[in-house]
Amino acid sequence: MGAIMPALERRLQVSVLAGAGLSQGKGRPEVDAINFAPRVTLPTLMLNGHYDFFFPLKTSQEPMFRLLGTPNEHKRLDIVERGHIVPRPQLTK
Repeated sequence: MGAIMPALERRLQVSVLAGAGLSQGKGRPEVDAINFAPRVTLPTLMLNGHYDFFFPLKTSQEPMFRLLGTPNEHKRLDIVERGHIVPRPQLTK
């Protein structure tokens, strides 16, 4: 759901997505991140866990990162050696 707000809300200046990725199941197109990610053009930081079981790195996180409409120089994917929840120290850093 992290791609919906940055794609629609024009008041936002930057996007930080923690534990984000594309859903593995079939969802309704009006709430599927795959339809919103290309519309995200804000500078975006994705913070994800390498061992995330909800959003696996290779099949969910990296595809969503590639789909973001943000220019490559304004987006970054940071991976921590954790699961789905990124620890607070890494979030605040």
